Amino acid sequence: MRTIFFFFFVFGFGSLLLAQQKANVQPGVISVYQKGLQGIGPDFGNNPASENFYSQMRDKFAALGIEQQLNLRDIEGSIYINEAFESGSILFKGQEDRKMFMRYNAFNDEFEIKNTNLKEDKTLALLKNQDISCVLNGHLYSYMILLDKKGERNQAYLKEVVSLGNYRLFEQNKKLFKEGKPAKTSHSVSFPHRFVDETNYYLALDDAFPVYIPSKKKEFVTLFSAEHQPKVKKFIKEKGIDLKTKRGLVNVVTFAGNL
Repeated sequence: MRTIFFFFFVFGFGSLLLAQQKANVQPGVISVYQKGLQGIGPDFGNNPASENFYSQMRDKFAALGIEQQLNLRDIEGSIYINEAFESGSILFKGQEDRKMFMRYNAFNDEFEIKNTNLKEDKTLALLKNQDISCVLNGHLYSYMILLDKKGERNQAYLKEVVSLGNYRLFEQNKKLFKEGKPAKTSHSVSFPHRFVDETNYYLALDDAFPVYIPSKKKEFVTLFSAEHQPKVKKFIKEKGIDLKTKRGLVNVVTFAGNL
């Protein structure tokens, strides 16, 4: 058993405590979220996502000059990919370190974890670190440096879909907040506040950063190695591959990985 350090940040008390504990997770920096003080904002219970979401929405409405308290229950949809905590594994540098219960918060892009007692254990936020990854429902999630749709360097959790030859295909699941719109007339339709899903795909060549996969075929083909590009282009055309679907991307990457 290895001795490591945890940083504990307790909401409502505003204090940062440093405690030395024994655990398997390395480097072991985990934020502990607790219920906020009574009378300050909504009662979030043991839910860090609610606290973070409320803070963001409060700032958003304040900037618009709108006084409105918004709770998660006022919004359709969920911020989670899996609402309930499920058994998963935490890996350190690719090796399984320990098993915990977890769920992926796609709004905040973080894994919320619990140890053994789902009803009593505090909800923890796993440190975002490139050495730490998770396996949930048979899928590997890694916190990676990537090049996003704007061509800018960023970091996020990516789920591995295919790894073959020199290529790795990743999926990014996001939850976006869409502000509701009230009906202006009796004949118009209103839309509630809601969370909507956004799925992006990334392709990594050899050890390079994963790059956002564009919708245009010409731009997509350039992500492959120069020697494979003519064959990939021909394969897409002959097979009538729909690059807007996950299945289509998997077929192309599998083909290229076998070249």
